[in-house]
Order: sequence, then structure tokens, then C-alpha cells
Amino acid sequence: MRPWKHGDRAEAESLFRYASDPEIGIRCGWMPHHSVEESMNTLDNVFTGDENYAIMLRSEDGDGSPIGAIELKKTEPGDHAGEFVQEAVNSHDLFDGIDESEMERALAHYEGDRVLGYWIGRPFWGQGLMTEALQMMIRHAFVDLGCNAVWGGHYVENPASGKVMEHCGMQTVCRKDGDYFPLIDRTYDAILRVITKEEWERGGDNTDKADN
Repeated sequence: MRPWKHGDRAEAESLFRYASDPEIGIRCGWMPHHSVEESMNTLDNVFTGDENYAIMLRSEDGDGSPIGAIELKKTEPGDHAGEFVQEAVNSHDLFDGIDESEMERALAHYEGDRVLGYWIGRPFWGQGLMTEALQMMIRHAFVDLGCNAVWGGHYVENPASGKVMEHCGMQTVCRKDGDYFPLIDRTYDAILRVITKEEWERGGDNTDKADN
């Protein structure tokens, strides 16, 4: 992973190659890109978060073309990502097997947490690449950013994304029905997942997995 190259035409062309796929954007709550110019605008005005990165295949110089994106969004007051977590936990029953005390600890320092957002181009599905990137970002959140927990959500109709989170140790918390996505003007039922720092540390070999 690396930072995005803002204002770079080649970067925008690579982004457009995968972000124009109608199977990608709708699953993530945004419309497919319709032009390289739209992808350029996304680079310069959307992919600007302090923890928003391009996903690449490994290369000797570490500067390959992006094949996807991953971000740790801040859970600041009023932020959509943060509101999703708070609303889901506050207004819906926790799934069986979820430790309520664990959730209380996860929410105790909520404003320091992050919410995941990610996607990868369809030619790279099913190869474990997204799982590898997610493991690295979870490690980064706990080791470098000092997060107490990392949250993530996915459509009920998109179980593949849930499997990626599950492989990274993220536990199901609750289901939020009728979540509205304004960029696509649609509602979807969503599953909320979380991994706390304590759970990640108990995993034992997570650091090694993230480094390999």
C-alpha cells in the first residue's frame, strides 16, 4: 500500500480501470466511475484522508499501479462512518455470542477508533490480497495509530466482504436494516463487525501475518 498520487493522469487511468466496474462501486456505496476525469476528481477531492491508501501488487520499487483502495476513516462526531457504528450498536440487538462488556470497552474511547472502507478490482478477487491488505491496516491502526478498536460494515448481500473481515479476526456485532447510502440513493441491510486491540493481541500471530 502507498499514498495516492494526486493530480497524476496515469494514476487516474488505473483507478478508472477498476472503479468503472459496476460490480465494485455499488457494493461500497458509490456509483461506478464514468470517465478518467471523474477518477481524477476522486483522487484530488475524495481520496484525501490521512489514512487513505492505494493497494498495489508487490513490485521491486514499491510504486506499482493501484488495483484497489483501503482507508481507516476517523470516527469523529458527526462523521457518517462513526454514526453508522453508534446507531447500529445503540438501536439494534447484539448478535448471540457477542460479549457486551467487550463492546463497552470498544466504545469507551470511541473517538480514537477507525472504521474500515476498502475495495479491490474484480480480477484480483479470491486471491487473498484484500485479506492481506486488511491485516496490515488493522496492525497499523493498533500499533501506529493507537486505536482501541477497528470497525467495519458490509451489505448482507455481500458475504465475500464479511469473509475477508472474518479472516482478519473481526467479529459480528449486529445487523442494521435499511441503512441509506446517499451516493447511490439506495438502502441496504448491513452487518457491523469489530476487532478490539485486546482481541487482536490475543490472536498471537497477527503481527507476523501482517508483516509477511
